[in-house]
Amino acid sequence: MKRTLLALCSLALAAAPVLAGPVYLPGAIHVTDGAYVRSTELWVTNPDTAVQGFVVRFLSGNTNGTLRVAGDETGPYYLAPGETKRYSNLVPAGFRGMLELDGALTMQFSGALTVRNANGTKAAEAAVPVLTQADLAAAFGTIALQGWERAGNTLTTSLGVVNMSHTTANCEVTIRLKDGLLAIQNVPITLQPLSQLLFDDALAAVGLSTVTEGARSEVRCNQPFWAFITTQNDQTGEVEFIEASRTVAGSTLTEPAGVTPNPDPGPDPDPPPGDAVVFTRDGLIVRYPTQHGALNNFRVNMPFSGTREFRKIELDFDFHIGSWDPRNANGFHCIFWLNNGSSWSNMFGYVNTRGTRNLTVFQVNATGGGRQEQASGGSPQPGGNYHMHYEYDLEEGTVFYRITTAGGSNVVSRGYGLRGQTCATSRFFSEFGDQHAEEGPEAYTPGWTFSNLEAVFIP
Repeated sequence: MKRTLLALCSLALAAAPVLAGPVYLPGAIHVTDGAYVRSTELWVTNPDTAVQGFVVRFLSGNTNGTLRVAGDETGPYYLAPGETKRYSNLVPAGFRGMLELDGALTMQFSGALTVRNANGTKAAEAAVPVLTQADLAAAFGTIALQGWERAGNTLTTSLGVVNMSHTTANCEVTIRLKDGLLAIQNVPITLQPLSQLLFDDALAAVGLSTVTEGARSEVRCNQPFWAFITTQNDQTGEVEFIEASRTVAGSTLTEPAGVTPNPDPGPDPDPPPGDAVVFTRDGLIVRYPTQHGALNNFRVNMPFSGTREFRKIELDFDFHIGSWDPRNANGFHCIFWLNNGSSWSNMFGYVNTRGTRNLTVFQVNATGGGRQEQASGGSPQPGGNYHMHYEYDLEEGTVFYRITTAGGSNVVSRGYGLRGQTCATSRFFSEFGDQHAEEGPEAYTPGWTFSNLEAVFIP
């Protein structure tokens, strides 16, 4: 009916090209977020010498887009020869999804994600591509997306996955932090036929409250698909629409004559500082006996030659959990404690697991971070082998820890904001494990082992 109507109208107005198949505008949105309205706008140009038209169908997110209902289109919209128009309000208020656009062969479409304040003034805008068959990843292909980040609830990243087939798609999502370590791996998602699924603030959904720019993801589906991310700042209105990363593989472009085929790329663009101080303890550091109170907190001292100033500290080590303290099974079982000198107020990191409570507790006194508890399910367990990565970064203004399995799968990650620019010290130390305490929250760590310590202090 749509094609017939358009064809008749076109014939009535002037001779026109035949109609083409549809194209799709992903990330279609019309929502109010705080002080801003985020909406999709469509630019259309008719370069033809005759009047041409098009129709629009909105496909709501996570619904079967192959199910058609009479009257679910809007339009036809007509443009005079050579005319360009901007169309707003094509997405119902409060909805997210994608737009299906169908019209004459010559019609030209482009999309924009627009942010406006309460009085309608444009605060930000990002281009959104219009998808054809040529833009899609093939079934069982992979789309890489760079530029993930999160800062509290202000700066967030959302993930959109589009199933362009007319059958259900099974997909997997993996997210890695900027250093390449896994945040989540092969998380399964199911998409209905011809549909888009949007995961708002996807990093928070996997337990990451602070993520420095540079995290990335890979999306894989068993049907032809497309994927994207958006970042948004709820304070400034700033928004980005980020498409798939590209590689040089398969490029047929040529370099100008005389260019060296494999030029020297030069030094690492961000080499580690040559004057960083590194402390290492290879192999086993300490093994706690199974009996209570047989060993007190084991300390590794890290003295410096004189007072030094540092902007960043990175701590890595491996550990094995034997069992919980049978006398205090839900107590604070110490994974590590990092301190600048002997003062409790200069504690730079303190990570515990609450045993049978299945919680991980994090504390930083040096910056007034207080104590934070990870929700249920975010704790390493007895019998497992794990790796701890910890960053105290005054340059980025974040403190971050991540516990992974020996195979690299994420167990728990947490990040918080910091104050200050550098820290001055002549001596750091780190303690691993805990003694049995008759009073207080601390518990003994029976059968726990700690090994392969590396502590890097960056001036």
